[in-house]
Amino acid sequence: MKFKIVLVALIVILSGIYFYNKYVEKRESDAKLKEIIEIREEYRNQEKIETFSYLSDDQISLAAQKFVEKSLKSPSTAKFPALFKSSVKKLSPGHYMVSSFVDSQNTFGAMLRSNYEVKLKQTTDGKIILQDIKLD
Repeated sequence: MKFKIVLVALIVILSGIYFYNKYVEKRESDAKLKEIIEIREEYRNQEKIETFSYLSDDQISLAAQKFVEKSLKSPSTAKFPALFKSSVKKLSPGHYMVSSFVDSQNTFGAMLRSNYEVKLKQTTDGKIILQDIKLD
């Protein structure tokens, strides 16, 4: 009788260990699957960045001017050169660096020329985001 109880207990313990290991393996495989899905999504997002329609240099320059204008003391006095005089560099897909200058009044009313560099990022839905701005 004791032998049967010990045998049943041993079978229950071993089957518990077996099913617990299966459960852990499934969780690990689910975690790996989730990681693979995340990597695929990230890759697809990178593909989207490479496939959206790019803006022209003039559109990028104009966006940079708007961000510069917002950071000036007297934005209403800002005078920018023609758009084609701005230097637009494509850093990577959807990332741009715009360099140019602006003439505007300071707090004392004097017109000053400031050089600027603006880093912009175009999102997959076409919006332009300011990443960095440097005014000299």
